[in-house]
Amino acid sequence: MTKPADNQRRLLLDGAPNIRDLGGYLTRDGGTTRWKKLLRGGRLSGLSPSDQHLLSAYEIKIICDFRNANEYQQDVTKLSQQSNAVIHNLSISPGNQQNIVDISLINASDMARWMQQLNRELALNHSQQFRQMFELLLNTNGGAFLFHCSAGKDRTGFAAALILSALDVPRNTIMEDYLLTAQYYPPAGELDYLTNKYAADNPDVDLELFATLTSTRREFLDAALDAVDEHYGSINNYLETEIGLDAQKRRQLKQYYVE
Repeated sequence: MTKPADNQRRLLLDGAPNIRDLGGYLTRDGGTTRWKKLLRGGRLSGLSPSDQHLLSAYEIKIICDFRNANEYQQDVTKLSQQSNAVIHNLSISPGNQQNIVDISLINASDMARWMQQLNRELALNHSQQFRQMFELLLNTNGGAFLFHCSAGKDRTGFAAALILSALDVPRNTIMEDYLLTAQYYPPAGELDYLTNKYAADNPDVDLELFATLTSTRREFLDAALDAVDEHYGSINNYLETEIGLDAQKRRQLKQYYVE
């Protein structure tokens, strides 16, 4: 079986270009997040047999899928028969372009503003799903944990920001991790995929919309984090009041995922 490379940020998978390891990040108190324990990514429907074997080597215990039912049915997750991972669907719909009422009436600038609003909504309207994610994370007993959406960009990006924040990784490092998606997404053919998925009934749609939709921009994650600060004062208050992470639970998380 193919084995994961030591301390490798990006997993070299044929059918999932944006799966990354959150190991190796320094925390404020001098620790380092553990490698091969926390993985973030996009949809897992295109995994090749070798991809499946590589993921099996991580011995993932839990997978959190933030996609909604329509997304899942269109791109069903494909894991190897050797995988013992349990998939939990924590559906979050704002990441779906169908929330825009009439795609033919907006331009790329509208899309950029919509993406910022989407990220604010992730923080303000979907804390329950992220609370569930942390409950599952705490129940892994330190096992490997993968969370993903369709692209591995917005829903997954905010989830990663919350996890790394809970582990006391500085915000500038969290942003650097978020922006890595710009190097790996969109893969070849993704714009065609989105055009077919969302614009089939809108032949006059501005294709620049999809370039904006697939972009990874600092202002997108900033919108979510700014919403947290505006409404809760700090990310730590948000984690405690909305996500349910008290001091003891954060210590447990750090015991599992920081060395």
